[in-house]
Amino acid sequence: MLNFIFKSIFLLLSCAVFTIAQAEKLPGNIVLHIAKTHYQHPMRIWHPYLSFWHMKGPLAEKAALAALQKRFANVSECTTDTKASVVLLLEPHLFYNPQLQVFHAEFIARAYTDSNNPITRIKKQARQSGDITIAPNVYIEKSYTKAIEKVIEKLAVDKAFLATLDKHNVKNSEALCHQLDDLPIDKFYY
Repeated sequence: MLNFIFKSIFLLLSCAVFTIAQAEKLPGNIVLHIAKTHYQHPMRIWHPYLSFWHMKGPLAEKAALAALQKRFANVSECTTDTKASVVLLLEPHLFYNPQLQVFHAEFIARAYTDSNNPITRIKKQARQSGDITIAPNVYIEKSYTKAIEKVIEKLAVDKAFLATLDKHNVKNSEALCHQLDDLPIDKFYY
C-alpha cells in the first residue's frame, strides 16, 4: 500500500513538472509561412458519392498559428517585414479514407534563416476520425492541429532550431517568404 502511495505521489509530481514545462514559452521570433499554392489550388477529397473540395492553406494556417502561439513567445505571419529569428515554412497535406472515415493530415516543416538551405526538416502525420458529410472543416482543422503539435514537439528539442531562436538571423523576412514561394513542393500526392 505504501508503495502505491509513493508511486501516485511521484506520478502527480511528474505531471505537475510536465505542465509547468509546457507553460513556458520558448523565446525568439518565428515567422510562419505557407506557400501561396496552397491558397490558390484546391484539392479534391475523394469519396464514392460526394465531391468535396478543400483549400489547404487557410485551415492549416489557422491551426498552425494557434498551436505555435501557445508554445513560442512571438509568432507572426509572413505579411510584413518583421525582425525574425527563423522563417518556418509549412507544407500541409491531407488525405481522407472514406471506408474508415478518417482524415490523415501531414505537415512538412522546414526552418530557414536564409534562402539556401533549411536548418531543419520535420515531417509529422496525424489522423482524426470524422465524417465528411458532417462539418468536414472541423475534423480537418483538428487533424491539422494534431499534426502541427507533433511538429512543435520535435522543434522544441531540435538543437539547430533552438540555437537560431536567440538572435535575429533573417534580414528581410518578407523577401525570404517570396523566395520560398518559388520552391517546389516537397511531396506530391497526386
